Amino acid sequence: MPTVIALDVSLSMSRFAVTHNFNQNNEPISKRQLAIAAINQFLDHISAHCKLEFLALLTFSSECRMITESFTRNVDTIRDLLENLEENDNTNYEAILSGIVSAVLKQWSNTLPVEILLITDGSPGYGPGCLRDAIENAKPFPFPTKMNILSLSDPDEKNYTENIKMLHQLIEMSSGEGAVYLPENHLTSKGLSSAVARLCAKDFTPYKGLLRCGKLSSKITLCPPPQPYMSRSEEKRYDISEIIEIIGFIDLNDLASPSAHSRHLLLPLKATEAQLSSNGEPTNIEEEGDGSVPNFCVLLHGSLKVENFCAICEVGPEWFGFIYSWADNKKKSNLMLSILPPGADVVPWLGNMRQLGPKTEELRKTLGNTAALCSFPVKPTEKRSYVSNPTVWLNGDEGLYSDIQKLLRHAKKIPEKTPQFYKELNRMRRWALTLGFTDVIERIALILERECVISTSPHPDTTIELTHAITQIRTIHDFHKSIVPMSSSRHLR
Repeated sequence: MPTVIALDVSLSMSRFAVTHNFNQNNEPISKRQLAIAAINQFLDHISAHCKLEFLALLTFSSECRMITESFTRNVDTIRDLLENLEENDNTNYEAILSGIVSAVLKQWSNTLPVEILLITDGSPGYGPGCLRDAIENAKPFPFPTKMNILSLSDPDEKNYTENIKMLHQLIEMSSGEGAVYLPENHLTSKGLSSAVARLCAKDFTPYKGLLRCGKLSSKITLCPPPQPYMSRSEEKRYDISEIIEIIGFIDLNDLASPSAHSRHLLLPLKATEAQLSSNGEPTNIEEEGDGSVPNFCVLLHGSLKVENFCAICEVGPEWFGFIYSWADNKKKSNLMLSILPPGADVVPWLGNMRQLGPKTEELRKTLGNTAALCSFPVKPTEKRSYVSNPTVWLNGDEGLYSDIQKLLRHAKKIPEKTPQFYKELNRMRRWALTLGFTDVIERIALILERECVISTSPHPDTTIELTHAITQIRTIHDFHKSIVPMSSSRHLR
């Protein structure tokens, strides 16, 4: 997961702290020196616990500059660049927001989650690009992100509370997720170090768990660390378990490529790394040896690669994933874990995960000993009609766009076209869930909201049905459930 470090190098960062911190030579320390010390502490944590993290260093004042040539894993390079930073003029928050977007999209896609650490003295600045203007003009980042702000401000400074409140607003408007970290009590080296430690403990703690298959097991880590899954329909939080249990194996051709909640690099833990848990306390798992001792992950990786199989595993209660070998080039391959959305029936062509079993035994019961047929894909219970064309979204103009236009034509003619409208809506929703193209569902909801506002239909059922459809499409994420018209719901009651 890439991480952007954005450092404020405006003139206000050259001021001394209100509490007057002193170095070993009894000289006062500026906020800029405290910020560099905080970044070095952060880099120490990354080099020790998150070695696969990609980092980029940006500075901002009236303009944004990318100090590193690109995202890098070389922490020492960033440390050397910190010693030669130049001071500039006033603070421009709009410049750093646009600079982060340019730096990320230049090297990464807009689907990869990005961590942002913005270090500033909390001064709102003045003129164009000040903190107040940045809040008013802020737009959400075009990629998933979490922005944390480390504010080098002291409670004794002027407008302290108001400035911190505006920093929270900046996070809400641009990222939607993150926090403002402040030194404890006053701005001191010890208080700032505590704030950095809290940041690292919350967002940069590596996952450490146990991969188990029968009596074989191995201590592992996942990169990037898996995040909890928040279910919109159930309003429930799912957390990944510390024990990942392999429950079976399946051919990669049968599994195909289902939509995944997240994908992670699966690595075995060294003995020195496995002795401490994520909170720094000793684990109860037995110690393993070093690289000279046989490891289950190596055995699993080689077996899956040779047999072209993947391992289905349980990462939590009613939550599954699959482990497979993935090669980024011809010579090197890695062991990967793809985590599916929670639920036992999230891959339509596999059916219920709880009902999977040995293929030969099931075929022998149903078709006899001579049967040698594949049991996938699982046939749906409902009968399919060969009259309707299959859903294809390869070409935007001929596929997705035409389907949305067809849906809008039916929406304009509600209630006469109510059955046709819900038939098209359910078809598009199911196909989007099958592909993992969940963004389409939200876009359809936004399009229907606009249609509900500009609708000129004199019939009141038009607005009622559209509002009902918008609510249902955002809450129902079960592939097997269909959205029924509001009128049908009333009759069922």
